[in-house]
Amino acid sequence: MGSNKSGFENENKLIKYMNDKKVKELNKNLKEFIYFLFNNINEESNIKVLEGKKGQKPDIIISIDNNIKRISIKKGSGNSVHQEKINVFTEFLSEINISDEIINELLRFHWGDNTCDGTGEERISGTKYKQIFPDKIDKINLEFNKETNKKQFINRFILQGKSDKYDIVDALYYGNVEEGHWASKDEIIDYFINNTFKNDSIHFGPLTYQVWNRCLNLKPEMENRRYVMQVKWGSLLKDLVIIEKNRIPKN
Repeated sequence: MGSNKSGFENENKLIKYMNDKKVKELNKNLKEFIYFLFNNINEESNIKVLEGKKGQKPDIIISIDNNIKRISIKKGSGNSVHQEKINVFTEFLSEINISDEIINELLRFHWGDNTCDGTGEERISGTKYKQIFPDKIDKINLEFNKETNKKQFINRFILQGKSDKYDIVDALYYGNVEEGHWASKDEIIDYFINNTFKNDSIHFGPLTYQVWNRCLNLKPEMENRRYVMQVKWGSLLKDLVIIEKNRIPKN
């Protein structure tokens, strides 16, 4: 997925800033976030913050008075939220009862070479494919954006990942120490399920599907990236702002 050095540095700054502090010692931004996450805490409550488990969705783990919250941290633009090999992803699609017809349509888009296995001689870009076959894209989206399927995709791409043994994200935080926007797991699910999202790309609510690298120039060193799918949340900041505006304040 490329380097995520800036993201790791941001996570480490958040950990360093919050760990071993009392709630009253936090700045206004993070104090509000902590009160959003936890009930029955006060200004004197002590905060412990650790890194999340490697390869899992929670980036940091916040503990106060033996209560634990697992947080996914994002920053910047064009946020990639998930990637995996295309063959692993299609196995998952079969497990959640996506039809072979839709899976094959996705594979034709993924490879862009008029095959379902990537063996075609001529490759086209995702943009060109969408221009030539908009009806096929619409057909995939109709299936992917059914409520039951969206819930499965939210869990895999944002909240838990590829294994039901992984830890689940309790909230998503976008920003840094000084400024941030956030939403709980339930708010994210509600937003995805109760809104309609229009997109000419293959999408899952506001999330979009892409190939890591289509390798249109046939460079051997890039060829392995053809076998990997990615999911991006390009409208993440905008969507979090909408969620916050619609949030019912705590009493």
